[in-house]
Amino acid sequence: MKDYCWIISDGTMGMELQCIALAKSLNLNYQIKHISPSPILTALPQVGAFPLFWKNKYFKKEFCPPFPKISITCGRRHAGFAIALKCISKGKVSTIHIQDPRINSCFFDHLVVPEHDPSRGKNIVISKGSLTNINRIKLEAEAKRFLSLVSHLPQPRIAINIGGSSKGAVIDKASAEKILDKLTILATRDDCGLMVTTSRRTDETIKYQLRKLNEKQNVLVYEGIGPNPYIGFLGLADTIIVTSDSINMISEACSTGKPVYIITLGKNNKRKQSFLDAMQQEGRTRPFDGNLHNWTYEPLNETERVAAIIREKLAGNNIL
Repeated sequence: MKDYCWIISDGTMGMELQCIALAKSLNLNYQIKHISPSPILTALPQVGAFPLFWKNKYFKKEFCPPFPKISITCGRRHAGFAIALKCISKGKVSTIHIQDPRINSCFFDHLVVPEHDPSRGKNIVISKGSLTNINRIKLEAEAKRFLSLVSHLPQPRIAINIGGSSKGAVIDKASAEKILDKLTILATRDDCGLMVTTSRRTDETIKYQLRKLNEKQNVLVYEGIGPNPYIGFLGLADTIIVTSDSINMISEACSTGKPVYIITLGKNNKRKQSFLDAMQQEGRTRPFDGNLHNWTYEPLNETERVAAIIREKLAGNNIL
């Protein structure tokens, strides 16, 4: 019988999916506990350790026995809830937190911190980018599922994953038009099929430009109708082009082992630029200059690697 864990989430999919990926790799049954964001806990996660804070009706209702052996959270906004659960359960719940909460690591049992974040310590596992559920079996299954959707497109097929505005980087009309220009040249000049998906953050400004590509015979733009073919497109692609705004999407693309090109979208902060530089230096990505080449590299498999380390630590503490 599988052990049991709670995933604590406010519904932010990029964070929730990382928690699910790790839970599955740890072979855990999981229940997602959806919480409402707390400005206090987001600003000061360590406040979750104070009894006067979590001894109220909300926490008693959401975090009541029977408690799981393990909780998994991701992102600073969820860190305080993990700390509170640890206290409410009187230490019975072992906490695993993904991403750097920028507070003392002693508040958690295990931290999974991307190498482009600063925290280091004995209970910290360093990862390259985001944790994903992308693997060969998943890619093959999703590729088979969505093959009929793109069977009319010529080969090679290019998966194009478009993000959107992020903190400190709002996408304007000029930026959206530049992306369209690059993709239009690719669709016109090369005899290839373009499979385009957008994310929840994709601005309407970009979507408006992308719709113009639908006029071309060799382009398919997924506009949110029907099942999302995002992973299927990754599996069907010969090459992948990703905008620079999303560490999650780039990590997922690099988990395929296929050539990954990056289109700059907005201004990258220092943390994000460090990740982009690392992926390029390790031969996984290249800037998109309009030309396509083939190359190989070792696919990212961080979820399984991180899970193996944490599994050993949990077993050492008789938790798994």
